[in-house]
Amino acid sequence: MKSRTTERIRKQFVVVVRGPAAFFFDPDDRLVVEDFPSAMGPVNLAYTTRWLKKGDDIILPGDLWIEIRGHATTLEDALVAFGNAALSLLPIFSLSANAAVDEPEIELGFDNTPGATERDYFQCYLPPETEILHVVRRIKVEPTVALLKAVTTHREAERLLRGANQYRLALGSWRLGRESLALAHLWMALEAITKTKLRAMCESRKITETGLASSLGIAQDKLDSVIRRDFLLQGDIECYKKGKQASDGFEHGFLEYDKMREHSKEIRHRMASYLRRALFDLCNLAADVIDVLTTDPYDKPLGYWPVVKYFRGKLVGAGDELSTPGSAYPFMRWTPSIKSAGFKADGRFDVTLSETLTAELAEGIKFRTMSHEVWKPG
Repeated sequence: MKSRTTERIRKQFVVVVRGPAAFFFDPDDRLVVEDFPSAMGPVNLAYTTRWLKKGDDIILPGDLWIEIRGHATTLEDALVAFGNAALSLLPIFSLSANAAVDEPEIELGFDNTPGATERDYFQCYLPPETEILHVVRRIKVEPTVALLKAVTTHREAERLLRGANQYRLALGSWRLGRESLALAHLWMALEAITKTKLRAMCESRKITETGLASSLGIAQDKLDSVIRRDFLLQGDIECYKKGKQASDGFEHGFLEYDKMREHSKEIRHRMASYLRRALFDLCNLAADVIDVLTTDPYDKPLGYWPVVKYFRGKLVGAGDELSTPGSAYPFMRWTPSIKSAGFKADGRFDVTLSETLTAELAEGIKFRTMSHEVWKPG
């Protein structure tokens, strides 16, 4: 006869979380991870993208969507344990796509035990996806699966995941004006994987840390810094010096912000490239998978920020009153609409917009367009 505790533990639950990401899965794609450990025991995770119908022939990628199924004692236990399990793999997805992903939030949770006649249910209000377009890229499922296996089965998986998570946080600040914060996270990622690289070098050479220091002609207390500079950053002395100075200045507040930002702008892309390649190498990822994940567009970091659009022009006409009566300023009422959206022959997702401008100007004042600019995060 089963005890009450056993019966409660064997309840089945479904938890669903979602949130924004700079990558998407194809409409028919999902990545499934079975028997992943959680605080409540093994769970099955399914990662996909929510696709939004915006017209007869128009669908757009929405949030990253994660479904978690497993057993727990209560719905509250399931919400916490299942949600944490799903979040723990996000750094690998971000590393694979070289694209930012925010931490999604729990939207749904419910008892899914077969035969039950009363089930606990939870729902959190999450706002629908924004209508503002963002630059996103497709994630490749097979290389991502290979990366997941390589990292999670590595004996230093915890350190690798810590480094990958700092890389994910760096991508979260990948835009103009936030270079210093991005670089600070890249440096923390570098610090997180230093010992993994050191141990790998000792193992491959069959020597101790003392022996490694001797073979490199340095004191043992210099090992970490030399590993970072000469091996993880591939001997890029400028990258090492400016990265360390900017990171220390950011952490301890001794470096002027303008100088810190300038250092970050100069080396941010290089450091990200070195670090991402080092993470691939350290988890022993196959060379053909690395080739896929380091070719265009995956060689370029992508933050999750809106597409920025500008109109520039001239207000033409006599008179010092420029705005309509009751308005504080001259204004162009901007109405964007989506003309088409879909996949191109090369696999990229393409959106064509139509822009309508309605001038709200004083009588006798006209607007003459000089340029229309669209900028993606840099």
